[in-house]
Amino acid sequence: MSDAGKVLRQALAIGALSLVVAAAVHLPLIKRFARGEFRDSFFRAADYPGVRLIALEETEELWAGGAAVFLDARAAGLFGRGRVPGARNVPSAGGGEEVPEEVLALPKDGTLVVYCEGGDCQSSLALARRLHDEGFRDIRVFGGGWAEWTGAGLPLEKDDGQE
Repeated sequence: MSDAGKVLRQALAIGALSLVVAAAVHLPLIKRFARGEFRDSFFRAADYPGVRLIALEETEELWAGGAAVFLDARAAGLFGRGRVPGARNVPSAGGGEEVPEEVLALPKDGTLVVYCEGGDCQSSLALARRLHDEGFRDIRVFGGGWAEWTGAGLPLEKDDGQE
């Protein structure tokens, strides 16, 4: 047996063992995935062709150029404590509640930027899907959300009296 063949078999054995250990460690997560618990957290681009994820740089450019309407999917209290300047609050529309009339009255071909807290927050994705279903066709989801916006030191707006 050549040294190369032995090394290859050892590498394959290590890879297989890694898969077994990973599956064992993540078994509860795998079971939740199999039950479909994460289905609402994802969307297929083919199902939502007008929705796409964007990074901080594009988000900042859209805001600075005034080329988009910003929609904050966070709860009203968080929105009041700070938001992207000019953003409108649409806190529960992704969860089944009605999208406010003033949002539905926006041009359907206009650009919307949707954000929430960032990280594992799913409210912005849920709202984006809902807006797509309402006929909007250019929806951008800022995945970094409020946490990345403030972490970058970008401008913010607060309600009077909020710290």
